[in-house]
Amino acid sequence: MRTVAVTGATGRLGANLVSALLDRGYAVRGLVIPDDPKRAKMDSFDVEIVEGDIRDESVCRRLLDGVDGAVHTANLVGIPSGMARDTFFDINVKGTLALVEAAAERSDSLERFVHVSSDAVYPMGNHDSRPDYAPIDEGHPKRPAGLYALTKALNEQTVESYHASHGLRTTMIRPAGMFAGAEVLGRWTVGFVLALLRGSSRNPSSGIHHPDLAQAIAAIEADASPDDLCAARDREGRPWLYSPADARDVAHACVCALERPEAVGEAFNAAVPQPFAFDEVAGYLSQRSGAAVYQCVVPTRWVYWSDVRKAQTLIGYDPQGTLDRVFETALAHRAGDAVDVVPA
Repeated sequence: MRTVAVTGATGRLGANLVSALLDRGYAVRGLVIPDDPKRAKMDSFDVEIVEGDIRDESVCRRLLDGVDGAVHTANLVGIPSGMARDTFFDINVKGTLALVEAAAERSDSLERFVHVSSDAVYPMGNHDSRPDYAPIDEGHPKRPAGLYALTKALNEQTVESYHASHGLRTTMIRPAGMFAGAEVLGRWTVGFVLALLRGSSRNPSSGIHHPDLAQAIAAIEADASPDDLCAARDREGRPWLYSPADARDVAHACVCALERPEAVGEAFNAAVPQPFAFDEVAGYLSQRSGAAVYQCVVPTRWVYWSDVRKAQTLIGYDPQGTLDRVFETALAHRAGDAVDVVPA
């Protein structure tokens, strides 16, 4: 494989994937939207740029002409201000269909089509609904909740269909909640915990719904600042757990999917190798920044745990997102120091 096309090349994942591919000696052709405000991300890379709307099949054909592999990272995670819901749906779903159609026309020559999906296709975490088990592996039943998750589940069906009908050599990567650099620092705070608790207090189907939540929320609001670090535990002393995904690791998963024949026809989770405990992260960050830590005891436990053992075993996925690496990078990025990640 010599040349790889990347959609969403200036995105959180796309730019880090472009960097990883170039480091491994691939030529890269990247798709960017017209007037992309993040176009400057590509200035330091030797990349062929194709500009256009992913919903345009002629653009997709031009992007894929002559390439050996493709990674589809382009998507909208949330609805931008002023955008209609049907436009959001079209970009995510019809854009994927247009790209897969163009890929299917080249199924004989395209060595791999890697589709970046999301763990949103599962009942990921237990704040929206109760998963059947944790950690959540690739065999967990899909139960997408919300418009974004719906678009991801529909796109997976599209990719699976073209794999079956056209022999397209496909692989799906399902990242956990992704971050690049300092973004991860805001996910261990009182404000983050309160947002989960408030949402769950209004949702009886939530896995962390509890009759005492309103009282617990009021106590936290009275005792702590939203920006304080939060060592969240349940009443049994069990820490909250979260396994997000470092964009560098997800880029690595995409490379593994491109290179390993065992990846064809499979789906793989991508996240840090083990979930982070809130008390460990809060203590680590407090030691390095001097920030206050709020010792938070609540009546329920949040567990967001993505099982990555299939990718580790089958395609050589080797995530480097340890506590030290993730948070040293994040703190360095926040301080303005050079880091080995392309910020979002």
